Amino acid sequence: MAIDGVGNNPYNFLNGTQQTSNDDANSDPGALAMSDFLSLMTTQLMNQDPLKPMENGDFLGQIAQFGTVSGIADLQESFSSFSKAMQSDQALQGSSLVGRSVLVPSSIGTMAPDTPLKGQINVAESVTDLKVNIYSEAGVLVDTIEMGSASGYTNFTWDGFDSQGEPMPAGVYQFQATGTVNGQNTAFATATVARVDSVLVGSGSQGLTVNLAGIGSVPFNEVQEII
Repeated sequence: MAIDGVGNNPYNFLNGTQQTSNDDANSDPGALAMSDFLSLMTTQLMNQDPLKPMENGDFLGQIAQFGTVSGIADLQESFSSFSKAMQSDQALQGSSLVGRSVLVPSSIGTMAPDTPLKGQINVAESVTDLKVNIYSEAGVLVDTIEMGSASGYTNFTWDGFDSQGEPMPAGVYQFQATGTVNGQNTAFATATVARVDSVLVGSGSQGLTVNLAGIGSVPFNEVQEII
């Protein structure tokens, strides 16, 4: 889902920023403009040693150096504004995630009477006896889901009832997926479905962080799927 960050064209500000920086440079009495540089160069030529005059290459080289420094400064200004625009765009996109569910790597999840615990198992090698053990937050085994044969990414759902068929209280639960591989009991990587409660927009190189119900803060780049 794409959200426009700055009007119809998020890059319009680049031209505006460059004009602003030029205006600021002209209005700043301490700034060295191209006209000032040329004046200094003219003075230098008039007062140079006639026995050792400045060569054309040296003269052009100094002009090129000044232009390069000025261009880099303008480019930095443009990228700074671009970064701020991208952060605003991230904030808009992040706000659309609140209330949605995402799939993230985890071995814990939340269960409520109207919201079963859902997760995914990455079965790296085919197994015939895949099972998911559900534990309370304190680590007590409350139920086991027999999955049977499985291979690849396999989804599972726990309805919130223990092994005796009694409903468990809503809250946070742990889970572990295991199966027999080459005669050895092997644990597999798991992920869980969680609701996004809020989104934190980072600064600089720090991107979005999503705060998930029952799990906590997770970097947005770890989100595997938006449901």
